[in-house]
Order: sequence, then structure tokens, then C-alpha cells
Amino acid sequence: MQAWVALFKKDFKLTRSVFLAGLAMNVLMVMLTMYLGMKTEHNVLMLIPLSVAVVLHVVYVPVMVWISIRIEARQLHLWLHNPNPALTLLFSKLANGILMVMISLLMLYVMSGLLVIPGFNVMDIYGADIWKSASFAFPHIIIVSIMFAVWTLFLWAIFQSLRFRIGRWSWAVVLGAVVIPGWVAAQFESTQLYRLMTKWGTATYHFPSFTIDPIQIHAGEYVYNLILIIGLFILTAWIIDNKVEV
Repeated sequence: MQAWVALFKKDFKLTRSVFLAGLAMNVLMVMLTMYLGMKTEHNVLMLIPLSVAVVLHVVYVPVMVWISIRIEARQLHLWLHNPNPALTLLFSKLANGILMVMISLLMLYVMSGLLVIPGFNVMDIYGADIWKSASFAFPHIIIVSIMFAVWTLFLWAIFQSLRFRIGRWSWAVVLGAVVIPGWVAAQFESTQLYRLMTKWGTATYHFPSFTIDPIQIHAGEYVYNLILIIGLFILTAWIIDNKVEV
């Protein structure tokens, strides 16, 4: 455990400057929100920069893991000769990205709350829907960001495993690793088997003041995506342990 903590600290240092820059961007978005609040009487306009900042966090974890592995790639032989297996090395980078995105989102939510509360009555239907939608978005942004990050690691591992074998054609294989699984997944998700596997544990979220249909979520879809994420992560670690050469 102590060795993993040391590894985690090292990965944090690799992306610390980007993390701090991201926090500074949060502050700038909040300042823009304050400016809009002073220049307009429409409270809804205040939500635009905040909403953009929140949604952009879907790329937060993949950006962090990409920066980290790009730095490691400069001395890839040292990283791969680490006594820890690739599963441990990759999980440290993923956990680092998850911690950072949670801190950044929480910071943004807290500062947003301090600005939005005076402008919206949380007891009326519109204010209640704003807070409900924000709460709904928080975990889903993190989940999507993790999924993108695992795909980033997988594609990087594919490229590293092939670049000395087929050279510049490695990028064509990486592109195929994006397109083909996406096509297969789209075909499978249109089948009755997929619906049987995922359309259970239904919950419905209503936002009366928004002009959108009720949002339905299914526990089965979360389980399905979790299995895919874990499977892809394990496959990525196996590729790095067994196929990547330096």
C-alpha cells in the first residue's frame, strides 16, 4: 500500500500544474458569471458559463491521464521496468485523474452555489429543478470522463504495442480500434439481448420547469458500462505488460 501511495503522489506531481491551471479556469468562469450577473437581469444567462465549465469536465480525466502517460513515454523503459504491474501503474493514473476531477467539480459547484442561490429561490419549481439537474449531472460527468480516460489508455497501449512493428500504420490500427468497436457496440445495443441485459432497475427523473422529457435511467446500463470499463482497463494493462516493447 505504501508503494502505491508513493506512485500516486508521483502521478499527482506529473499533472499538478495542469490541475492548478484548471482550478484557475474555474475561478475565471465564476468571475465571468459574476460579470454577467451585474450586466443583465436575466438570471438564466448566469448559468451559461457555469454549465459550460461543468460539461467540459467530461474530458478532465482523459486529459490528465494523457498528459501523465505522455510524460512517462519520454522514458518509457524506466516506467515499464517498474516492479509494479501495469494494472497498478495505470490505476494510479486513473485514480489521480478521478480525484482531481472531483475536487475541481466540487469547487465549481460550491462557488456556483454561492452565486446562484441569491438569484434563484431553491424552494420554487425552477430553482429546485436547477439543483436537481446539477446533482444528477455530477456523477454522470465523472462516469463519462472515466470511460473516456480508459479508452485513452487503451488506444495509447495499442499504439505503443505496434509502433515498432508497423511504424506509421499504427495510427490506422488505432483508428480502427475506435471505429470497429463503436460499430459493434452500436449493433449490439440495438438487439433484444442488450435490452434484456440492461433495461432493469428503472428510475425516472422529472424536471417540470424544463422543456425536456422525463429522464429515465436503468441500473442495468450502469452495470453493463462498468463491466466494459473494467474489462477494457484489464485488457489495456495486459497489452502493456505483454506487448509493449522499448
